[in-house]
Amino acid sequence: MPLTAETHHMVDAERLARAKKGLVLLNTSRGGLVDAAALVAALKSDHLGGAGLDVYEEESEYFFRDRSDHAVLDDLLARLMTFPNVLITSHQAFLTHEALDNIAEATLASVAEHFAGAPLTRAVRP
Repeated sequence: MPLTAETHHMVDAERLARAKKGLVLLNTSRGGLVDAAALVAALKSDHLGGAGLDVYEEESEYFFRDRSDHAVLDDLLARLMTFPNVLITSHQAFLTHEALDNIAEATLASVAEHFAGAPLTRAVRP
């Protein structure tokens, strides 16, 4: 699911309240899809059975460098990490042999196309 203005916080308090009790939420897409405050509230009320998050809306502050010697200042992230039924990983869903092979192949194909003078076919555009 892409993160757009329409999908930002699509998993909000209302949607979580409508979810089946005991649901385990998994998000490996984009952190901004989930309203973390609503997630914490749903976990505290015991409505959700748990959560697995490979992404978090403010992850760049914590997941891409060693911050083990710093306190977590993000209160929502700190609270999420206290739940025994929540697993948070550092955006590793792409880290499979297949995904890395695909990334390498696409990158090398783009480099070869560039040096061959071909127009970009894999350009990322907003």
